[in-house]
Amino acid sequence: MTATTAHRSQDSPAATFTRIAFHLAPVLMLTYGLVRLIDGRDGHHGPGTAWTVGHLLFLGALLMYGPVIVGLRRRVPRGGMPRRLTANIATGVALVGLATFIRVAIIDIVVGLQAADPAEKSRLSDRYSDVPAVLPQVVYEIGPMFFMLGLIVLLVQLAVVGPRSIGNILSPVLVVLGFITIFINLDLLSAGAALIWLALIHHARTPARAETRRRTPQPNTA
Repeated sequence: MTATTAHRSQDSPAATFTRIAFHLAPVLMLTYGLVRLIDGRDGHHGPGTAWTVGHLLFLGALLMYGPVIVGLRRRVPRGGMPRRLTANIATGVALVGLATFIRVAIIDIVVGLQAADPAEKSRLSDRYSDVPAVLPQVVYEIGPMFFMLGLIVLLVQLAVVGPRSIGNILSPVLVVLGFITIFINLDLLSAGAALIWLALIHHARTPARAETRRRTPQPNTA
């Protein structure tokens, strides 16, 4: 049995779920990209079964990114106030952005279920653009960017202050490339998700700080 296998056998249920989320979030995102390609074969994206299924997959991916963000925060080594403050702010920004992203996915699902054709889908999207009306619309529009920014900052911080490894160094680069790929063309969403998956695989294999402490053998003082 390898050290990694031994460590995983001692994982708590929460740690195991987090490790799964590191894989499941980008995989669901990748699958959504494939369904989106199928949905767009007629020149339109939604409404219909493919639209609904795709956005349910996307919603699942976003929900899995919550444990990913928290898991990355727990992998940041202990340090002084600047390090903790940077990690906490990045985590908060990412989670706030994720919440606005989840809102987008839910609205898209609701619109897809209500609309009978692409024109009605467009009208309903405009109607729900500021729902819930508790924040300025601009916050909802730029909110998803906060998710990406916070995630990248956490990965950069791990690359700078974490253990020196190729995985830590390449992770932020791969995630940035993944997001750029998606921004270039949404039809490349699956390719971008695959790059993000490659970035997160490394962190799925590394234990969180608390797990490492639990696994450190105590000296025998007897």
